[in-house]
Amino acid sequence: MLPLWLSVLSSPAWASPTHPTPCAEQPYTLETPEGLAGGGNLEFDGDLAVFADGACLQTQGLYLRAPELRYDQKSGQLSAQQIEVETPRYRFWAEAGQVKGQVLQASGIRATTCKCGDDLRLLSQTLRLDTQTGEIVLEESQLEVYQLGLARFSELRLEPNQPLGENLGLTQAAGDGGAPLVLPFRFDFDQGLNLGLSEFPLPASGAFSGKFSTRITLLGLRLGSPDPVLRVGLAAQGKNRQASLQLDSKPSGFASRGEVADGPIFFTHDSEKGRYAFGFKQSFALDRFTLIPFGWMAQDWPDGTPASQVQGLAAGAELRYLFEVQEGPFRFRLEPFGVLGFYNQPQQYLAYGGYAEGRYEGAFALRLGYAWAIESTPGRFWLERREATQKLSGNLRYQNIQLEATHDFLLSQTQASLRLGYTQSYGELWARLNTCWNCVGKTLSNGRDNWERRELVVGFTPVPLSCTYDLNLTPFLGYDFLRQGVSRWGLELRYADCCFIWRLGYQEIRIAQDPGEIPSGKLVFGLEIR
Repeated sequence: MLPLWLSVLSSPAWASPTHPTPCAEQPYTLETPEGLAGGGNLEFDGDLAVFADGACLQTQGLYLRAPELRYDQKSGQLSAQQIEVETPRYRFWAEAGQVKGQVLQASGIRATTCKCGDDLRLLSQTLRLDTQTGEIVLEESQLEVYQLGLARFSELRLEPNQPLGENLGLTQAAGDGGAPLVLPFRFDFDQGLNLGLSEFPLPASGAFSGKFSTRITLLGLRLGSPDPVLRVGLAAQGKNRQASLQLDSKPSGFASRGEVADGPIFFTHDSEKGRYAFGFKQSFALDRFTLIPFGWMAQDWPDGTPASQVQGLAAGAELRYLFEVQEGPFRFRLEPFGVLGFYNQPQQYLAYGGYAEGRYEGAFALRLGYAWAIESTPGRFWLERREATQKLSGNLRYQNIQLEATHDFLLSQTQASLRLGYTQSYGELWARLNTCWNCVGKTLSNGRDNWERRELVVGFTPVPLSCTYDLNLTPFLGYDFLRQGVSRWGLELRYADCCFIWRLGYQEIRIAQDPGEIPSGKLVFGLEIR
């Protein structure tokens, strides 16, 4: 029998965050180059060490259990059958596998991110897992939800620090960096029923496996209303190239929009805005300077109607300069720019401006920024146009207090938002005051502009669901002090099962606060991967 390092180890380096009984607590343990092996019983057959009665292998990247674990001291290979593997995000079951060279290779794979059960799972022929980095590669795998096959993958890579949704190409829920990932299925009611797939990722296969990310959209929007829309879209993206096309069928006719780009060459169009362009745009960086030459053949409707249509050629360049300095908690950034363009008519385009920003991040966070742009002559197309701007903006964050404000000097318009929060172990109670002075819009009978705002919104945000079979409620209520009435209200119910978080909510806008809002009710149904 070769000398073995046998001991009962309790080092926290081997402590598993996902399993209550680490291998170090087993009666017999063996520290191998592949990790810490252990079990309730240990027998030797020549150079072969056989662990049984709770056999396990533990590294920083995984926790492996099996009825029996065999370690060949000559080859340094660990092998087992009927394996169960846990990582910080995934659980795997395999018919057989071996660990050698700090790599787990297994066959007959079933994998899931569910806290219990496997209603959401990946079935794969083989698996390769790096026990040090945690990276996982599945060969010939299939995604199933409630035993319904949704997609097949010739090769699927799972990053250890990313949720399954991100690995599958699903998008992050907007507005909350820590939120679960939402499945790309849409089902809600907003001026009609909205139902279908929104940018659903299709698995790559064959020669394009691992090179392109393809998404499909099949949506029915505002179904049951006087203006329903059937939307079909396809998008694909690879290295330095991308393409997308979206078609809308409406009672008024068809509309399309899309873009194709291959390096600096691109084509884009939007039939509803009367726009199309074919050309090139390339960036060249030199120290703090960035030069962006461009040229295109284009069509545009400057005021949004066919009567203002313009067509022609444009060529020119944009020059930007970036200056940044940081000293302790203080940071300053200055980025001026200039655009010079020429047309196939006796006209040229000149615009210049920039952005200046100062930040302080210490006991509190403060940001002040000023953006300006001046057009000496009007631009013909939207691509080179830099609309005139003079805006001062800033925000302040201190503990649970957030203040944001913007003043538009050209419109003499000021918008501000003040948010106060009160955090407890069960969640956060908050109130937000939204204001806007001298906002332009329809005029009411009392002479006040329709988009003037003095709105107070109060609500409660519970802590994220972490337990299985748990639920919470998220309510909010808004009041308009100028029009003296309830401006908005809503309530969302969230329920967590083993694999998903189910969302059911209703939101209603009673008094619109800006031109982009329409007084209406909205019923939302959602499904998120835990």
